Amino acid sequence: MTTTAAVREHDSSALARVDLFLVAAVATVLITRAYLAATGYPQIGSGPLHIAHVLWGGLLMASALVAVEIAAGSRVRVLAAVAGGIGFGLFVDEIGKFVTSDVNYFFQPAIALIYTVFVLFYLVAREAIARVGLPDHRRIAIASTAVTDLALGHLDDVRRRAALGLLGGVRDPGLTGTAAALRAALDAGDLPQLGVGSRVVRARNTVTRRAETVLGHRVVRRIVLALFVIQAVLTAVSVIVALLGVNDSEIDDVSDLVVTVSSMVSGALAAAGLWFLVRGPYLRALRLLRASVVVTLLVTQVFLFAQEQWGALAGFVVAVVMFECVRVAIRIEDDAADIQGPEGC
Repeated sequence: MTTTAAVREHDSSALARVDLFLVAAVATVLITRAYLAATGYPQIGSGPLHIAHVLWGGLLMASALVAVEIAAGSRVRVLAAVAGGIGFGLFVDEIGKFVTSDVNYFFQPAIALIYTVFVLFYLVAREAIARVGLPDHRRIAIASTAVTDLALGHLDDVRRRAALGLLGGVRDPGLTGTAAALRAALDAGDLPQLGVGSRVVRARNTVTRRAETVLGHRVVRRIVLALFVIQAVLTAVSVIVALLGVNDSEIDDVSDLVVTVSSMVSGALAAAGLWFLVRGPYLRALRLLRASVVVTLLVTQVFLFAQEQWGALAGFVVAVVMFECVRVAIRIEDDAADIQGPEGC
């Protein structure tokens, strides 16, 4: 295994729990807002009393935290990820009340703030897991959790094989004895059927593999490339129009200015990426295209959500697909570089 490949190793179970937390949180926000709109925003309570759903969110998050503190094994961590995600979704859905003096649930930029929180959570969590990686002491810690699950009757063959694989990568002479003891413990005892934690990890891995197969397909990559071309052309046209003074419309507020500037930056990065896609190097082109989509996701889409609320959802979905397609292409190129060495594409 090369150094680059080793750096990309991570705790897949931890990543699956983070994904589960965020999926539960996002689904909760969508379902809550849809339910409230369909029922005319009912009030839970009577008279001046109103039990806001942020309270239920806090209760669920507290319950998830306490469950992790008092229970052993990894199964409770999966359940806590779901309960905590639902609780966080109920909490962050009322962010409009917390940032306005008149406690306005319908504060227009609230959706943009919620979106920003979820994106930052996702990026920071993935980066943290990737940076921690799987050094020998962490391999021992994860395998120890598997032994705990075995004692509780929660371990299944999928997670046992994963733990044994981690122990096989331990190279520190001071930890090889511990790794051998853990390996012996994992080899003993009967295993139950596939557990909740392994189902989550297996489902996530299956979805990821299928999604990457689709995103790596030639037709999908060409469609995404066409979208980058359209983006670069539209940016060039908008710059030309602005220089010629053909469009006399004025920018109404700061959000319009940010959307305009960030769109131009994203378009310029896309144009640079397309240039290097033709002239090389290929990896530089892909990274510029990825930077273009990141600007769109983390800047342009935030302010579009603030302006249009759910009307910007379609653009967000397209940007996510473009980002994932470029990410898969970069990973494939990195893997090829690990095997063949640094060569031009």
